[in-house]
Amino acid sequence: MTLCQCSDKSVPPVAAMVVHGCTALRQRIGRLDRPAGVVVGCGSGDEVVYLRHMLRSDRVVGVDMLPAFSNAARRESCVAMGDAQSLPLESEAFDFAAAFHSLEHVGDPRRALGEIWRVLRPGAWFYVGVPNKSRLVGYLGSFDATTWQKITWNLTDWKARLLGRFDNELGAHAGFGRLELVQLLEERFTNVQLLTEEFVRFKYAGRLPKRVLDLLLAPKILDYAVPAHYALCQKPR
Repeated sequence: MTLCQCSDKSVPPVAAMVVHGCTALRQRIGRLDRPAGVVVGCGSGDEVVYLRHMLRSDRVVGVDMLPAFSNAARRESCVAMGDAQSLPLESEAFDFAAAFHSLEHVGDPRRALGEIWRVLRPGAWFYVGVPNKSRLVGYLGSFDATTWQKITWNLTDWKARLLGRFDNELGAHAGFGRLELVQLLEERFTNVQLLTEEFVRFKYAGRLPKRVLDLLLAPKILDYAVPAHYALCQKPR
């Protein structure tokens, strides 16, 4: 996973999906002054810091089960411990939400999506990225993993597949299939847009030949070639 550095060197580098998510959200909420947002499963909190600076809002916060927050996030006091299935946040308080590869770690994703729906204002937007359960190979872009770790993780995934245990609920880093993700989101949200192809072209533009990208993103291949899916949706007004 390639890290992207903001022009402001005080802002920690973030993964391409965070940059893409920020861009997609800004296109929808750009008219708002100091938009309020929440990152569910924010990890270190660096992505929260990035969104705060790029959206010029001190009203963006992050929630995670583990207190492994970075110094940058702690300095801005923008993160807190909390469970995605029971967010410690007020209802209808946020203009947007994001979940960058965290939904697959939640015991009950439907409950977590219900909580995200609850804290969003009517008309608010939600950006989500999850591993693609149908992928043939994963982890290739993980910036903080060694080659051996990537090989080991893929072997672990394939072992789980062969044993019929490739499910999030069973501890596997499985994720969601394309249709599964869309159906989950459509239970509560409207205007569900799958952004997987858009993200891949964004991330690899200038790095891979267009012909290669076109091949990987062909309808019959995409579900198996991409390591993750990305979507944007909206809480009904």
